[in-house]
Amino acid sequence: MAALAKRAIVIGIDGASMEIVRYMADKGATPNLKRLMDTGAWRPMLGVFPTLTPPGWTSISTGAWPGTHEVMDFNIRIRGKPLTETAWGVNTELCKSEYFWNTLERAGKTPILVKWEMSWPPTVTTGIQVEGTGPGVANHHQIAGYHLWVAGNWRPRPIGGGVDAAAVDPSTLQAGEDVDRVELSPVDPSRWSNLPDSAKPPLEVALVIQPLARGRDDLTAWGTEGAEPRAFYGLVYAQFAAGYDRVRVCAGRDASQSIADIAVADWSDWSRQQFTIGENTPTGYVRFKLITLTPEADTFELFMPQVWATEGYTHPAEVAAEIDEHVGPFIQNPARDAQGLVDDETFFELLDIHHECLADVAHHLCATRAWDVLFTEVHSFDYGNHFFMGQTDPRCGAPASVVERSVEGMTRILASVDRWVGRLLELQDDETVVVITADHGGTPDLAPPIAAEDVLKEVGLLVTDPATGEFDLSKSVAIPVGTIHVFINLKGRDPGGIVEPEDFEKVQQQVIHALTTYVDPNTGRQPFALAVTRENAEMLNLWGDLVGDVVWAVHPEFDACHGRHLPAVSLGIGGQHTTFIINGPHIRSGAALAGQARSVDIAPTLAYLLDVPQPRDSEGRVIMEALET
Repeated sequence: MAALAKRAIVIGIDGASMEIVRYMADKGATPNLKRLMDTGAWRPMLGVFPTLTPPGWTSISTGAWPGTHEVMDFNIRIRGKPLTETAWGVNTELCKSEYFWNTLERAGKTPILVKWEMSWPPTVTTGIQVEGTGPGVANHHQIAGYHLWVAGNWRPRPIGGGVDAAAVDPSTLQAGEDVDRVELSPVDPSRWSNLPDSAKPPLEVALVIQPLARGRDDLTAWGTEGAEPRAFYGLVYAQFAAGYDRVRVCAGRDASQSIADIAVADWSDWSRQQFTIGENTPTGYVRFKLITLTPEADTFELFMPQVWATEGYTHPAEVAAEIDEHVGPFIQNPARDAQGLVDDETFFELLDIHHECLADVAHHLCATRAWDVLFTEVHSFDYGNHFFMGQTDPRCGAPASVVERSVEGMTRILASVDRWVGRLLELQDDETVVVITADHGGTPDLAPPIAAEDVLKEVGLLVTDPATGEFDLSKSVAIPVGTIHVFINLKGRDPGGIVEPEDFEKVQQQVIHALTTYVDPNTGRQPFALAVTRENAEMLNLWGDLVGDVVWAVHPEFDACHGRHLPAVSLGIGGQHTTFIINGPHIRSGAALAGQARSVDIAPTLAYLLDVPQPRDSEGRVIMEALET
């Protein structure tokens, strides 16, 4: 048949449930998304389980369920290894299914990927790719994470509530201190030159940028050895008699050679700098915001966002230099890991910078080459899930001011995302179909989260080393792996296994019984929504030997914002139905679809509209109800 659409723009919003998208649209916060719904077709979409980034985006990108593509968690069992060793799931080399962009290439089409989640290392051959690793610090080309230099009476800005486990939210996995504590000391004029006029004696502060700081050692593109600190000097001075009001950042103690000179609430321009990591000398851009400086300099707070490399993060490699020349500095992580440390306003400002960067990159690439499908995604909304969402419901017990701050935070993040969507819609013409989707959603916290690990330890099926807290394989019969899997520590299958094969089913049933009968002492309720054998987990689209011998889920009240509860729940202003909006040629207008739509249906539907083959391993269907008859 003839193609119903010439091009497609696939827009991903990590963590955006259909529930909250509709809530924000009704609130008037997202005019672009609302317009797409009003003039297109939409439905709460059924995503994958576990409700996590790796299986969610991989299913969207392949049309295959987790049991088929095998990217089923952030931390995945490694066949033949002890159950305590896992593979990092943000890795295309683990995927057993064809990606839709490779299907397009087979059909002679050109895909462009701009920060499309779960697409690294690149599998594109004739297309274009920009970044594509994962959330927060889960990247390869970050030279240094954020730095927050603080002195005096500085205090963080936490929001309260629970902290999501690293298995669900790895975007804050980092070692070391969260802030860089410094001291302001009087300037020795004999050591400085070209000091500016100051109404008060100028003060000096050492500002050291540490390469590889606040990242993951196992992911960096340059290895972990030989990271040399870069020392800059801050000169705190006073333009007026009222007190200290500016900071000048210099590479040395010559105030005429500054790379930034800013007042409170101001951002500096970007400054290109070179760093040393072993034998590598990557370049990246730095910029600063003076968040706080009191007139007496008794509180000081200077922020620098992530330093991203100017090369290495694209395919083909030369695209990075093109972005550097024609677009400007790329930023991958808008300070998710600094939330609660910096003020909310700084985070929102950086979100806008991040979203504008991604939109600018997409516009440049689409304007300078032929293209057929643009895939682009932001993780920023899920950063809100993990920081603000938990306290958006008054039933969580937080003060009214915290609830208000939380709802405002979610609103401002999605409003920023909506402006990014608006920029992308400038690329749509009458022959271009647009799809908005997400990998999972997010819900508020109404009770302390419960995990299988807690219960299995309580009933003695899981034993930890009292000195290290690590699972003791010599004494444990059931080992939690990843987010929702429990493996029986089986002799002959698992190195260090202690359960005899003839006892396998007995232990399996013990695990299921322990979870399904557990009563939470805080609420008197049973937190676990289900616990099933691997065979029965096929109904959750999980199969194969990477799936736990027992798979479990909790009710949303007993989880973090996502991960361990099922993909069809709603709670408060959120839920786990993922977003599905489709708009463009031959798409129904203003249609709230009645029939089920699933994450695996997106690639087949786009393939049908573009008249290209289905992805080789696709298990989805064409959402015919969305099409004009």
